[in-house]
Amino acid sequence: MSNIATIEYGKNGQMYTASNVSAKIITVVGTAMTGLILYNPLGSGKYMALMSAGFTLSTALGSISSIGLAIAPTTPTVPATLTVGSAVIKSSSGGPVNSVGLTWDVATLGVACVTQRWFAGLNWITGGSGQAPYQFDTKIDGELGLIPGAAVAFAGIGGTLPTGMGSISYIEVDYKG
Repeated sequence: MSNIATIEYGKNGQMYTASNVSAKIITVVGTAMTGLILYNPLGSGKYMALMSAGFTLSTALGSISSIGLAIAPTTPTVPATLTVGSAVIKSSSGGPVNSVGLTWDVATLGVACVTQRWFAGLNWITGGSGQAPYQFDTKIDGELGLIPGAAVAFAGIGGTLPTGMGSISYIEVDYKG
C-alpha cells in the first residue's frame, strides 16, 4: 500500500490526469515522440509525481510488442513540432484544471527519452493470432516523476507498435531543486 496521501492531494486540487481521447500510435524512444507526451515546463516550480499509467489498444497487432513509459531528462531546449490533437489534462477531482503540465499527441523533445518502466507486452504466434489483452495498467505511486523541463511519453518496441489511448495520473507539488 502506498504511503502517499492521494485523497488529500485530490481534495486539494493537486491531482491530474493526462490522456488521449482518440487513438494514436506510439513510437520507439527518441526525440520525436507520438502517442501521449506529458511535459513539465522549465521554470514551473512544480514536481510531477507520477501515480499510475494505463494504455488501451484500439487495433490488433501483427507481431510481438512491448509498451513502456519513457522519460526525457530536463533540458533547456523547449519541445517543438507540437500537436495537441486529442491530448488533454483534467483535474482528477472534477475541479478546475490548474496544472502547469502540457500534453501533446506529437512532440519533438530536446533530448531523447529513455524507457524507465516496461509494463505491458503482447505475444504473437506466427501464422495465427497472439494472446493480446487490450488494456494495461501500472501503479507508479511516485516512483517516477518529472522535474521542470522533463517529459514522459509512452514508448514501444517490437515489429508492430500499438495504436491506442494512454493515460497518466500525477500529483503536482512544489519543487525546490
